[in-house]
Amino acid sequence: MSGPDKSCRPLVIMPTAIRKRLSLSGKSLTPTELEILRWASEGKTVWEISQIRATSEATVKFHLRNIYGKLDVTNRVQAMNEAARQGLC
Repeated sequence: MSGPDKSCRPLVIMPTAIRKRLSLSGKSLTPTELEILRWASEGKTVWEISQIRATSEATVKFHLRNIYGKLDVTNRVQAMNEAARQGLC
């Protein structure tokens, strides 16, 4: 027997959040995402945005996660900086 086959690589399982972020990266923001980004850039909280849009906080968080994925960032501050860099808000 001659040891393990070196042509086989170990299976790397990527967390779902990372896979989703990679699949969204580079896509354009929807009108809803742009509106939520605008409110966030004005310092509104998730709760405040949900009240303004008459939707749930979970829905606002869903859109924020999609915004982060599309802008390839991990938080709100980075999203604001990237959106400003791209001239989105």
